[in-house]
Amino acid sequence: MYITTSTYGGIDWHDSRTIYEQLKSDGSYNIGEDEVPQAIADDIAKDFPYVEDIREKILQALSEKSCFRFAIKEEETDSEGNVTYKDCETSEFDGQTYLEREAVFDGSKRTFRRDYAFGQVSYITTYHVEDIPDDQLGYIVTEDFLAPFKGIPLVQRLYHDIFDDREAAQSYAENLKLHELQYPTSIVTFLICNKENVPQQKWYQQQKEAMQLMEEKGQTYLDDSFHILVRHHTENLKKLENKKETA
Repeated sequence: MYITTSTYGGIDWHDSRTIYEQLKSDGSYNIGEDEVPQAIADDIAKDFPYVEDIREKILQALSEKSCFRFAIKEEETDSEGNVTYKDCETSEFDGQTYLEREAVFDGSKRTFRRDYAFGQVSYITTYHVEDIPDDQLGYIVTEDFLAPFKGIPLVQRLYHDIFDDREAAQSYAENLKLHELQYPTSIVTFLICNKENVPQQKWYQQQKEAMQLMEEKGQTYLDDSFHILVRHHTENLKKLENKKETA
């Protein structure tokens, strides 16, 4: 089994973004079906060491398809370098107590929500679990532009076709050069996919067209013809002469 997490959230549209990550367990992306609940529990628990029996409570929520709620404490370091955790503020309204910082794991939906500033800022992580046969295993490396435009939390761009070899994909990811100051913040994302299903997706077909045009026109994703949105990038490339015609 393979677990991909998607995390969406932010303060407002300027920084509301989606980030994808591929989950590992004991150093492996391939996670046994029986180990999936523990992998999810471990991923959440690592950020909240002060919550008593947090792994067991997350596992219980997954098993019972219930919710587990807890307060998010603020980490502080004293003059001697010791880490302590400060309780969050509370507010009373209509006889109910509200927490300034709160987290909720929903075992039925496999979602983990973190609320800050009494719910004014939220981040929601969803755990996507997929069973991929070994002969259909592929690896995708994208440049992900985070919150590039109003109402668009993420734009993913693909510059290399699906990899069959994991090490080759990871090496490519480590060396992929990102666009910098002239564009919004971007990150490299490495994901495992079903290479039989992905080519049927419109997103992939659009990316594939852009890659083919870049090859024909003698362009790269770092050239001036590039645009974050693949449709605009493709339009720019079509206006250029083929490199064979100018040779």
